[in-house]
Amino acid sequence: MCAEKLLPVEEMVAYEEFTDRVEILRDLGAWVKNIQRMASPSIALISPRRMGKTVLLDRLVNTVFLQPEYQVAPFYFKMKREKTTLHQFLLRYATTFFRQYIAYCAQDLSLYKDSQVNLRALLDFPSEHPAAALAQQDIQVFLQRYEDNTWEDARNHWDDFICVPELLGSRSGIRVAVIIDEFQDMKFYVYDASPDHFVEMKTKGLLTDTGATNLTATYDRQAQSRKAPMLVSGSAVTMIFRTVMGGPLGGRFGFKYLKPLSIPDGATLLHQVLRLYAPDMRITPELALYASEQVGGHPYYVYCLSISDCDDKSFDDQTSIDRLIRYEIERGKIYGFWQTHFEDNRRYINADNDVELGKKIIYYFTQYNNQPVDIKAIAAKLNVSKDVVQEKIERLYLADLVYRSAARYYTFNDICLMRFIKFVYEQDLEGIEEVDLSQRHLFNTLKGKFLEIVVQVTMMKFNHEVLDGAWFGKSGKIEAPLFQVVNAKTVKGSKTGTYQIDVYGKEQGAYRVWLCECKYTTTKMGMARVEKLEQAAAAFTQEEADAGRPVPTAQLWLVSTGGFTKEVRDYAASREDIYASGHDEINAIFQAYGGSYRIPIFTQA
Repeated sequence: MCAEKLLPVEEMVAYEEFTDRVEILRDLGAWVKNIQRMASPSIALISPRRMGKTVLLDRLVNTVFLQPEYQVAPFYFKMKREKTTLHQFLLRYATTFFRQYIAYCAQDLSLYKDSQVNLRALLDFPSEHPAAALAQQDIQVFLQRYEDNTWEDARNHWDDFICVPELLGSRSGIRVAVIIDEFQDMKFYVYDASPDHFVEMKTKGLLTDTGATNLTATYDRQAQSRKAPMLVSGSAVTMIFRTVMGGPLGGRFGFKYLKPLSIPDGATLLHQVLRLYAPDMRITPELALYASEQVGGHPYYVYCLSISDCDDKSFDDQTSIDRLIRYEIERGKIYGFWQTHFEDNRRYINADNDVELGKKIIYYFTQYNNQPVDIKAIAAKLNVSKDVVQEKIERLYLADLVYRSAARYYTFNDICLMRFIKFVYEQDLEGIEEVDLSQRHLFNTLKGKFLEIVVQVTMMKFNHEVLDGAWFGKSGKIEAPLFQVVNAKTVKGSKTGTYQIDVYGKEQGAYRVWLCECKYTTTKMGMARVEKLEQAAAAFTQEEADAGRPVPTAQLWLVSTGGFTKEVRDYAASREDIYASGHDEINAIFQAYGGSYRIPIFTQA
């Protein structure tokens, strides 16, 4: 069974609970693979807490470890939030690296995950792999220096050792992916002090963050390596961003942002976690989509719903789901999660000369969920200067309640956070205009766009799998291409009208695009919709030619939950460049890429 599968890293969730993340996992897998040809720069993976970064990194390491042909060893270090001396930390860091490197060379799963193995044991580890033998030579050198010197050499030894992955990769040919989870914490928990002085300071409570050694700054050279580049993550968004963008590391990292799940994938996750944690509970596909929409596809919130302690917990209808979400936000695990975050960041959030005004600013900023914060509008509403609001939003930025892009502040795509803030602050404020955070109208919009979203999300997961041609209305087998771009698209040529393409996909490494027409009703698709797609394809071709770009081959794809008229079926069968998928066929494709339910036909809103 999947749950009992032996893996290099013990994953934090049930193996089958891992949902979606196909696109970013594929990108990071390619990043590891390309290290061998020195084509991968260092990357920072950034997202708010509980979005699944560590779970993603666990799965990445478990995936690439079993790819010996990559010739890239994943060195995966999880930063612990416990204070220690640099001398002790150096030994733990070095031991982890050598153990994992030798384990990769030997393809030994047990060794990779066995944190009890020390360096002396690694010296005696039997391996005929030449890279492992070179690593054992480096272990001997490390131990000699470590044991011959005291804590006073720790900083110099550290500076020398963090170059070892790159140097060993050069000598052995087995490159290294340096993967560090919660990288920003390397600023705050390691102290370059003697053991006695460390214990004394700890006893007196004098081990402050400012007194710790900033180890992140020591990676200024390593972050530019192409033989052992870095992939670092951080859940303190502001802190990790400042760490890799400023100071010694400035300009050395690219960025990848981990977003919430798509709404269909959030619904798939809910189905999966209910089977795991609440097997007696049932939910229809339509209501699973509603629940996912109401929590914005956030994986942690979906998990909270599945394990909620709410007394009258059920997923029988929208009212029951609304009641369950409200319980979690006001009294449950979502409440506890954000209450703890607010307490931990009290020094930023509650630092106001006018506490009442500060609360009002926070309250009104909730209306900008996943949008730029209109500082001018809040200032006008409260009759205060923009500078006062700007200062407060900056403090929310430091508290990781806001992110900044292109010199503007944005709230995170987190409707539950906004509802938590409203619940906490609204009851303390009088005479304020109520902020409406209802998502019901968005669910009605989702119903109209749902099939397009499902097709788009599924196409993003294609990666050269061989699928049953019958799913596309053809005989034989069809290879699903890897797409470089998948989205909706509006096209207009110089001699054509304007057309909306429901789903547009551009294949990677090929002059071919997919243009999809999606019909989400119980009635059959007729020739009028086919002709509309052909006209859109002609407009796309004209637009490309007008721009002087090479005109790609177009593959048309008709998707209709109501099926097709005989005329359309016969026409599509006669054309190699037209695929046609009805309700059963698109369900088969959807489920082949992780969908755990049949695509529902929504009742009328």
